[in-house]
Amino acid sequence: MYDANNLDLCRRTDLAPLADLSVRVARTDPKPPLARQGSSCLFEMRTADDHQANLLVEASSLTSAEEAGRLYAATQQVTGMTADGPVAEVGEEAEGFVKRSEPGFKYTEYMVHARGANLVVKVWLAVGGDSYLPKEVLAAKALAILKATFTAVPHA
Repeated sequence: MYDANNLDLCRRTDLAPLADLSVRVARTDPKPPLARQGSSCLFEMRTADDHQANLLVEASSLTSAEEAGRLYAATQQVTGMTADGPVAEVGEEAEGFVKRSEPGFKYTEYMVHARGANLVVKVWLAVGGDSYLPKEVLAAKALAILKATFTAVPHA
């Protein structure tokens, strides 16, 4: 069983994978996942050309693998993003999602989530700019942060 409670993900999340995006953190918000046991951190950032960028890192430890499986499946159904396929090398099941929008600028979002036993980890990375970033760029960065977060959650 994993225990994701009381993790300081704002402090523990290594932002090194984002270095080549030239983002700076404007603010962090460590409030825990809604209605779940666990920890999270929302990093509100700005790009070098002052566009919006965000990173959400979330680790939820549920009371059983079955509950974690339900949370994992529910995320697939409510994300509002396009499935990008399964992801290997992390957890018992993992997959990515992508979305592009134009809220006054080009906004590329990538989310990857994984489940292992009673743990669900989600990483959502979104970066704005004058053009869309390739999904592969965001996917690699989100996956690196997801893997590091997954291994950082202690077993109870």
